[in-house]
Amino acid sequence: MARYHEMTLSGTVGRGQAAFDSASAAVLSLRMHRKAGVRMTMPGDTVRVGDVVRIAFGIGPVAIHGSCDVVWVADEPRRRGFRYKTRPDHPEDGEESFVVDWAGNDEVIVTISSRARPQMLIMKLAGPLGRLGAVLVNRRYRWALRKIVASETGTG
Repeated sequence: MARYHEMTLSGTVGRGQAAFDSASAAVLSLRMHRKAGVRMTMPGDTVRVGDVVRIAFGIGPVAIHGSCDVVWVADEPRRRGFRYKTRPDHPEDGEESFVVDWAGNDEVIVTISSRARPQMLIMKLAGPLGRLGAVLVNRRYRWALRKIVASETGTG
């Protein structure tokens, strides 16, 4: 069985309460994901533990589909986010989290962490290209969140 690959990407997306509120809402509503080009659906307006999130990335017959179970949600005064675990229909086996922290220096930081390994043949065949794709998608998530925060707080 393939080993798990771990990845963490973080970066500042804004400063202050308005940026924290904007970033948190975008992460918990999956707007960050959608702006990054990943089609995602969930039962409600914001993620909750126990929700099944459905994911599609790509176009037509080359789209990758899967689903994940939300296993953890943070809703604290200076930290918000969630983690999901992939289901058997997902191309990878693992977990990914998306967390927004409002640091003491007023910076708002998003951290995206994943631990995954190929589960379906297409991902096994992709090898290092699949891991590179994951890095690029996570960078796109961070870019999307910066854009959302900037447009909602008037800082961009």
